[in-house]
Amino acid sequence: MPTMVAMALRERDRSLGTGVYYAPHDYVGIGRRLLILVIDGIVLSFILFIFLLFWIAIGGGPPVVFTVAVFSIAWIYAVLFKRSPLRTVGYWLTGCQLVNLQGQRPSLFAITFRSLLWMFGPFNLLFDVLWCGIDTDRQTLRDRFAETCLINDKAMPIGAGEIHLTYYDIGSFNLMYPRVVHPVSR
Repeated sequence: MPTMVAMALRERDRSLGTGVYYAPHDYVGIGRRLLILVIDGIVLSFILFIFLLFWIAIGGGPPVVFTVAVFSIAWIYAVLFKRSPLRTVGYWLTGCQLVNLQGQRPSLFAITFRSLLWMFGPFNLLFDVLWCGIDTDRQTLRDRFAETCLINDKAMPIGAGEIHLTYYDIGSFNLMYPRVVHPVSR
């Protein structure tokens, strides 16, 4: 009996803080995400092609320098631009922005981590994008693990809630990520 009383008196874990949530139509779904991928893929390919032409024109150099330059250009476009008010061309044309769970611009670390999850993460592009089709907030696994949300650029939070860990067992993966709990979904 004392155990039940202790459990009843124990406070809920609020160590992850609070975050905001948006109206369901403010979260970006699979169609616009794919359009963003195509647009940003074309833009980044064009930028890298121009860089390649410049590299050839100046006579090249060590392959290591070229590789570092290519990764730097890709990082600037995929991370710095997504975080800036300018956004990438794909985000700008589709009217999207990336925010953290508190509704603010995510950190450089969070966006870099989000980008690296495709290259080194446990899930591939197809699985990641398809996940947003079954997710209640239409977020990819990358978004969930990086604690980011892709929303309409004019979206305003409609409420705040505690951030809790959500657990999934998929195949041999045991996944857990932070998520803002809507008061209705408790």
